[in-house]
Amino acid sequence: MRVITEAWFRGFGYCLSCQSNVLEPTKTNSHARDFTCPICGSPYELKSSIKPSGLRVVDGSLRAMMARIEADEAPNLILLHYRLDWSIQDVTALHSVFLTAEVVEARKPLSASARRAGWQGCNLRLDRIPADGRISLVSEGVVSSPSEVRRLYIQSARLKQIKREKRGWAALTLDAVRKVGRVEFQLSEIYAFEETMSEAFPNNLHIREKLRQQLQVLRDLGYLEFLGDGAYRVIA
Repeated sequence: MRVITEAWFRGFGYCLSCQSNVLEPTKTNSHARDFTCPICGSPYELKSSIKPSGLRVVDGSLRAMMARIEADEAPNLILLHYRLDWSIQDVTALHSVFLTAEVVEARKPLSASARRAGWQGCNLRLDRIPADGRISLVSEGVVSSPSEVRRLYIQSARLKQIKREKRGWAALTLDAVRKVGRVEFQLSEIYAFEETMSEAFPNNLHIREKLRQQLQVLRDLGYLEFLGDGAYRVIA
């Protein structure tokens, strides 16, 4: 499965952050990356499954993924869903800027009797990545325009203006805004996500204050317009 899907992506994949239509495979056992762009160096990690992606994706080493995130070198994650006849059903790119520490969920370490005793893997929480960070390359067998894919990717790169350790808050607040689902909304509607934020940031005791701050961050990045009296308008 891995050999076939990697061969497919090598033949049909392309860089999302530049105009390169070629991606080069990394050396065997490279951590948290399977391909890189030969022009801009953007990394990609491919995850293939016969089942559609759910709320979580099983990833590799917890230590390796966290090291990439802390070095601000998280890969673009490519989720490939194929059928029994090996046809490609869906391909979704998760923008690297949305792969923050809050998205990574530790799995139980392997037992002392296991061959790799103590090794610890991780899951990636897709439910903590806003729609902006999920870019469709193929949807139900229909291929998206590369120019549109690249436009959406570059648009989401705005979060790179935020320091790496602070992006998780901005990303989850943006996710809350998208889930409200209206062009104009009230601050109270964002407060409804307080429990979700508390789960992601258990050590923060000032969730509402932080949400107000992050709405200002999203305003400064061009996502929102502040209308006054706790009202906001989505502009991008």
